[in-house]
Amino acid sequence: MEGMKMRWTTICFDLDNTLFSHEAAFESAIQHTFQNKYLKQTELTNEIDKKAWFDTFKKNSDYYWEDLEENKLTHDEYRKVRFDETMKAFGLPYHESDAKQFHDEYENVVVQYCAPYQGMHTLLRSLHQAGIKLGIITNGKQNTQERKIAQLETDTYIPPSHIIISEDVGIEKPDRRIFDHALNKMNGDRDRALFIGDSWELDVMGAIQAGWDAIFLNSRMEHKSSPDIPVAEHYDFLETTQFLLQSLDLKG
Repeated sequence: MEGMKMRWTTICFDLDNTLFSHEAAFESAIQHTFQNKYLKQTELTNEIDKKAWFDTFKKNSDYYWEDLEENKLTHDEYRKVRFDETMKAFGLPYHESDAKQFHDEYENVVVQYCAPYQGMHTLLRSLHQAGIKLGIITNGKQNTQERKIAQLETDTYIPPSHIIISEDVGIEKPDRRIFDHALNKMNGDRDRALFIGDSWELDVMGAIQAGWDAIFLNSRMEHKSSPDIPVAEHYDFLETTQFLLQSLDLKG
């Protein structure tokens, strides 16, 4: 049993859709922004269904996502085309700069909709009390990701030096160098390192190919695009919590 307790001495988490539901926060924040940044300013509040607008926006987000992943679109171009095409679909007027203004406002409000998954604090507290080094490795803008993390109140368990954000370090998952960087910052042991995330390619493949163990938190029912074998695959955070507490012989 002692060997099981020391199975992992370093555990890192992805952020969006791993510690909280980015999908839920995204929908609420996009609808909020459309309602307050556009509808109220154009006096069309009662004429457009913001849920229908969001559904089309999400459809365009998914449609152009592959172009972003394949570097056919920059991040700014991706955001612009999904906004512009949604406005076109509803026959709404928009200016060249509206997409940027819309997404700037979205970045400002999305944090307030970030709520930790049920059991997140219980798990982090148990792992922290067991002496396991905890960290976060996330792609994204430094300011936005830091504000999300602050909203989740993980600082009791995860020190700032263990929070690795791609914009800050200039490396993005799945590049193994970001996982190496995390281990160096945390003084971790690669043979006893575990990463938990919701993206097969960014999180699972990235971690495994960097020599870590990985748990696939497949909350979005994503397709596996490689033969890599994670330690476990779960469909919600509570499954992961129970698995870790049992595997490490800890109490929640």
